[in-house]
Amino acid sequence: MTGTWTLEQWPVAERPDAWRHLVSRTHLPWRLDAERDADPAAVASITARPLDGLTLVDCSAGRCSGRRGRSEIGSTDGEYLAVLTVLDGCEHIAQGERRIVLRRGEALAWSSSQPLRFAIPQRLRKRTLLVPRARLAGGRPVDVERATVLSGPAGRLLVDHLAAVAAVGELPGPAAAAAATAALELLAAALPGDAPEVDAEPRWERVRDHIEEHLADPLLRPHTIAAAHAISVRALYLLFERRGETVSGYVRDRRLARARADLARLGPATTVARTAHRWGFADQAGFSRAFRRRYGCPPNAVRLGRA
Repeated sequence: MTGTWTLEQWPVAERPDAWRHLVSRTHLPWRLDAERDADPAAVASITARPLDGLTLVDCSAGRCSGRRGRSEIGSTDGEYLAVLTVLDGCEHIAQGERRIVLRRGEALAWSSSQPLRFAIPQRLRKRTLLVPRARLAGGRPVDVERATVLSGPAGRLLVDHLAAVAAVGELPGPAAAAAATAALELLAAALPGDAPEVDAEPRWERVRDHIEEHLADPLLRPHTIAAAHAISVRALYLLFERRGETVSGYVRDRRLARARADLARLGPATTVARTAHRWGFADQAGFSRAFRRRYGCPPNAVRLGRA
């Protein structure tokens, strides 16, 4: 559900029910406590916008409170990790025996699979990023069981990034994808160390396919690979480190494998120098040294069928 709504759109008598409906449609299902419903006289508003499969929701509200219990969790379509940022005012969060007071500029991550309660004692402006579980570590269960304050540098960068995205407004497809990727990377960095890696397997498959398609390009470098996928070079390095690889080492090994296949297939119909050039190696000598280290024989031996 995306768009902008204000309580002024409804007659005063209908505003409490309208508020319940809007909150549950834009922030996942919630049960608002009857005695603490939004003040019908208050000017409250919600703006929800899509962000490449994520949802960014800005909310301005008066005094109210609510909870997500078994019924609301069960009626939620899918599982989410939400990042709540207080823009102005304060919000009281409770989970089990834990009590958290979130103040201006502070952010908190919570899982849609866990019970949660909130109370807004006075006028509040807040922003919530809703991230589907499928965008976290290839769909593995969300590991953040407890509501977690994002207090480190990455958390502050995430807050600033979401503020910039909200200020720009509607983004075209490529810009929205880049903004979502940056948000997911910052969220992964802000969460505790055992939290899930974001989009790991799908990203790895995209990067791997890109490299395979561009092996013959001598300009295939870490910075060009990262740019092609709207991620930082550091994020690209981490993607390979988690698999015990380096970017340059992986590219070199794939080029050597393709070169070896060509030498074996074409034999005397090709030359070592031509094959090295075809697969992005700057010079024959460097190619021959790398080939011997990898396969234990010179490339010419494969070309002549002697290995």
